[in-house]
Amino acid sequence: AARRRAGEPALVVTLSGGTPHKPMPIDPHSKHQVYEAEANAKHFIRELGVAPEDVFEENWSLDTIANAYMLRTVHTDIAGWRRLVVVNNEFHMPRTRLIFEKVFSLTPLPAFGAYELEFVEVPDDGIEPEALRARREREAKSAEGFRKTATTMSTMRDMHHFLFREHMAYASKRLLVDRAPVDPKAL
Repeated sequence: AARRRAGEPALVVTLSGGTPHKPMPIDPHSKHQVYEAEANAKHFIRELGVAPEDVFEENWSLDTIANAYMLRTVHTDIAGWRRLVVVNNEFHMPRTRLIFEKVFSLTPLPAFGAYELEFVEVPDDGIEPEALRARREREAKSAEGFRKTATTMSTMRDMHHFLFREHMAYASKRLLVDRAPVDPKAL
């Protein structure tokens, strides 16, 4: 809002199709699945009054790594959006920062040069203390795994290879076995 008041363009990109860990939510009215990016875009437009032409969706990714990769390949490299403000929960921000800084520094960089990233945390309000503790533990473990994996990546081509050859949310080798039933605790 402050950037818009200052006359700067302030576009919003909502990210994520959902998660590979549980089924997509279903809209009770239309009976269609609801992508996470779609639900958030709808909130920005209908509840916060952001003009629809200022809201973009990326609803293909299923995790933070692909959130960053798809944002860059579908929107920012193409549209020339250089200055980005990444907003996320406090518990998720350390890993988000790690991933976004890596993905947005991979070569080749767009013609406009290096990205400028800013990170804004929102409070973890409304999350039960035990759930928050568990999420922070999972985030720390996942961040450590990404740090190890990221040492092998210096290009967008390396990231593409990782996502579509190794990452079990996207690599087609995941289809060699049937999905396990959803853990009721995840719902």
